Amino acid sequence: MDDSSQARSLNDTRRPAHGWGRALVGVFAVFGLVILVPAFIDLARSGTGTRTPAALSMLCGLGYLLLSVAVAHNGRRMRRVGWACLALELTGLLAVNGAGLGGSSWSEWGRSLWYLPVLLPLIAAVQLWLADPRRIVTNAERITDISDTIQETVHRDRR
Repeated sequence: MDDSSQARSLNDTRRPAHGWGRALVGVFAVFGLVILVPAFIDLARSGTGTRTPAALSMLCGLGYLLLSVAVAHNGRRMRRVGWACLALELTGLLAVNGAGLGGSSWSEWGRSLWYLPVLLPLIAAVQLWLADPRRIVTNAERITDISDTIQETVHRDRR
């Protein structure tokens, strides 16, 4: 067997993520479970007429769990999933409050959950935007171009 037919192992030389992004993943996961578990219990216990608020809360909780995975992964596809989860959370907030439905985690703009259903998607949107690898690379290239221009100017002035 030659070297070209063997599968190459890829070494990821990037540093592991630390800081508020990692903490945010934990907050989204815990918040998703805080919403999902009681909603699942309510859905199992409720009669056929009162299932809508529990089902909406389950959808909200699942959205936050999926959002935590998307923020943790930060790949191209998972970023799309994260933005879709944020769209789901926004649509749920607007639909539930626009229709005046009560009993779900989105009701009254999340007042029963300290307005976290409104605040956390905003924080997630900022995190997804700030951690976008394409934006980071573009900014790094701009900084490199500016640095190269400054160095050329300094070297030209010294001559």
